[in-house]
Amino acid sequence: IGFIGAPWTLLIYMLGAKESKNNINYKKIKTKEFEVNLILDKLHEYLCLHIENQVNSGANVIQIFDSWAGLIPHNDLPNYCYIPNLKIVDFCKKNKIPVICFPKGINKHYKEFNNLVKPDGISLDYDIDPTWAKQNLSNVVLQGGLDPKVLLSNEQEILNTAKKYLDIFKGLPYIFNLGHGLLPETDPDKVAKLVKFYREY
Repeated sequence: IGFIGAPWTLLIYMLGAKESKNNINYKKIKTKEFEVNLILDKLHEYLCLHIENQVNSGANVIQIFDSWAGLIPHNDLPNYCYIPNLKIVDFCKKNKIPVICFPKGINKHYKEFNNLVKPDGISLDYDIDPTWAKQNLSNVVLQGGLDPKVLLSNEQEILNTAKKYLDIFKGLPYIFNLGHGLLPETDPDKVAKLVKFYREY
């Protein structure tokens, strides 16, 4: 799996617009809307080149991480999240490259995102209720969802939570995975036990 950051998420880092985990300086973006859109267009160009290079080096699927999509106000989701992701997904489809999107933090707007962007796969963050995802996200491979913090709990709780996801998504195209990255303090032995449980289950 090759991966790229989505244009919006890269923009946040480029402008140093993040003020805390859940806040950005949105005024900084809205007061320079024209320049921001030029940057998003240029990022699209470079990201498509980056995807081509990863595929030429052996990647056979690309995942687009829009890690800060959840910081976009609802009214601006089309301009800053849906359209930039859609343009990259369209590029991948045109070049027959399977593509997974991860619009982290947009909550129930996952449904709108999926219906408009139409990726091959969509990665669920840990705030998405798996039952809701099953009922609302169709014509797409589902991936992830398990809260990384679960791996800090006891073994039985880890396996019970994993089982919940596997049972809910039984019969659907589903890739078992976490709903974000591993936390640094995670015990590797617990990860090994989780993988073993999944393979045997």
